[in-house]
Amino acid sequence: MTNTWDLDSASQHVHQFGGLDGAQQIALVALLNAHFPPAVYEDHVRRRRAALANQDALRSVLSRAVLDAPRVVSAQSVVATPADLCGCGVVFTAGGEGERLRLSLLEQGIPAHELTDFTKATFPLPGFPGNAGALQINLRVIAHLAAQAGCDIPVVVTTGPAGSITARVIPRIIAENRAFGLSSVRVVEQDERLHLTVDDKIAWRLVDDRVELITQPDETGGPLMKLRAPDPALGSSALDWLVARGCSRVLVLQGTAVYDPTLLLRMAAAGRDRDGLGVGISRTSFPADDPYGTFVNVNDGGRTQLMIVEQQWRPDAVRSVREPGSGAFLPFNTGFYAFDVELLRRKGLPDYATSPKEVLPGLPRAPKAGFAATDILPMAENPAVLSIPESWFAVLKNAGDLRVLSELALALGLDRMGVASQPRLEGHINGSLDGADRVLRKHIQVPR
Repeated sequence: MTNTWDLDSASQHVHQFGGLDGAQQIALVALLNAHFPPAVYEDHVRRRRAALANQDALRSVLSRAVLDAPRVVSAQSVVATPADLCGCGVVFTAGGEGERLRLSLLEQGIPAHELTDFTKATFPLPGFPGNAGALQINLRVIAHLAAQAGCDIPVVVTTGPAGSITARVIPRIIAENRAFGLSSVRVVEQDERLHLTVDDKIAWRLVDDRVELITQPDETGGPLMKLRAPDPALGSSALDWLVARGCSRVLVLQGTAVYDPTLLLRMAAAGRDRDGLGVGISRTSFPADDPYGTFVNVNDGGRTQLMIVEQQWRPDAVRSVREPGSGAFLPFNTGFYAFDVELLRRKGLPDYATSPKEVLPGLPRAPKAGFAATDILPMAENPAVLSIPESWFAVLKNAGDLRVLSELALALGLDRMGVASQPRLEGHINGSLDGADRVLRKHIQVPR
C-alpha cells in the first residue's frame, strides 16, 4: 500500500465503506489522507494487536502469580515542607471533555448554549469564587506552593487531541488568567487513534449526512507518552523541557480533582528515594463489583512488580489480601503518581487495550487501544503506594460531584491560594481568542 488512500484501498480497510454515497466516500478518503495516511493506520493496527497480546499476557500472569500487599506508606506519617517540591515538575491531565458530566448538566436543565465551550476540568464549581473550575483551582494552588517553596515549579497541562474542545479552551483560559501566577507552563495536546473494529477496519459515523472518523484519545497514558515526543514548534519534548528547568521527578495529577494541597508535598517527600509512587485510598470493604483499580504486588517467576489491576482483570484472590500493618484491604487508585523523569525517558509504556466498548449503536463492540497511566508503576524498581484518607480527595465525574468538589475546596481554604502571586502583565486582555492567544504565547508554551 502506498502512503496515500484512494477509493479502492479505502474500500478494503474502512468498515462498510459501501454504505456511503460517492461524495461521502470521497470526503472520507480526504479525511484519512489529511490525518491518518496508510502508514499511520498500519501503525495503529500493529499497536492494537500488540495491546491485545499484552492483555492476554496479563491474564496469564495473574492466573499463576502470587499476589501480596505492596509497600504502603501512610501520607499522614510523611514529614514534608514546600521545599520538597523543588526539583519536581507537575503534570495535570485535563484532556477529558466530560460527556457524562455534560449530559447530566443538560438533564438538570442547564441550557445547551451555556455548554458551548464546556470542558470537565474548567467547568465552574458552584459557590467557589471567580467561577473557577478544578483546573483553575489546581493551577493557583501550585503557584501558591511555588511561592512558599521559593522555587519554580514547572507545570505541563495535557489536553485532548488537536482540534478538541479541551485543546482549544484550556490554553485560552490559562492565558486569560495570566497563567495563574506560574512562571513556567506548557500545554501538550495528546495524540488520538482510529477506532478499529474487531477485524481492524476503520470506523466512521454520519453527522447530518457529513462523514466523520471515529477516534479516541490515546487512553490515560497517552499524555505521559506525549511528554516524550519532540515538538518541532517548541524545540524540545515536554520531558526535556522539564529537565532543563531542573526537574528530576514528575508529579502526575488529575486536572478534574480537588485535594488537600499538603498531599503534593507528601508525594514529593515520599517519592524522593523511590523511582515510582502511586497514591491510593485504603478500602474499608472490597466487594466483587468494586470498580476501582487495585494496587497489588504481582510475584511471578522470581520477579515482583507493583501493578494496578483493573476490575475486569482482577483475580478473586486480590480481595483477600490485606495490608500487613493496618489490616486494611488493598488500596484503590486515585490516578495520582510520582516518578523519576528517567523512568519514562528510558522506558516507554506498553500498548494497552480496554475491554470491548460500544462506540456506535449497531457497530460490534471492540477494544480501544492506547497507553495506560497505570503501567508507569510496573516499570519502577523501587515503587511504593502512598495511602491517603478518603477525605483528602474528590474527583469530578457527574453533576452531583460539582458541589462536593466546591465544598471540599472551600473547606481546605483553596479559595485563598495563589491570588496574590499573579504577575502583572503589560497590555489588556480583552477575553477574545486572539487576545488570549497573544498573551498565551508570551507567557506559556503551547504547540500550534
